[in-house]
Amino acid sequence: MDKKLNFTSDDLLNKKFSHSEYGYNPLEIDEYLDKIIEDYEKIENSKPASISEEALKEIQALKKENAALKSELEKEKNKWKYISKDYKDIHIDNYELLLRIGKLEMLIYEKLNMNPDDIK
Repeated sequence: MDKKLNFTSDDLLNKKFSHSEYGYNPLEIDEYLDKIIEDYEKIENSKPASISEEALKEIQALKKENAALKSELEKEKNKWKYISKDYKDIHIDNYELLLRIGKLEMLIYEKLNMNPDDIK
């Protein structure tokens, strides 16, 4: 198959069709579209079949990152699996509650410009 394309972008843009009794000549348009299809087939067949080594390495790196993120997501889901959607049955262990309270206390101390060690 000849690799030279039938048309350039200017050819496609500036094409003028002849008129027939009821509009454009359908045979002329069909022939033109057939040649355009030939060009598309040539372009599609000229694409490289193989992927570069660099692209393969990037794909592998992205697959690893994706697996790590999925694993991390599952861990996070497991942390919150006991919290129901309607919040009637909330289960959080005491350690998490103490951490949250500690963080809130630190925020309050920061807002008041206080050192928690100074409180007796």
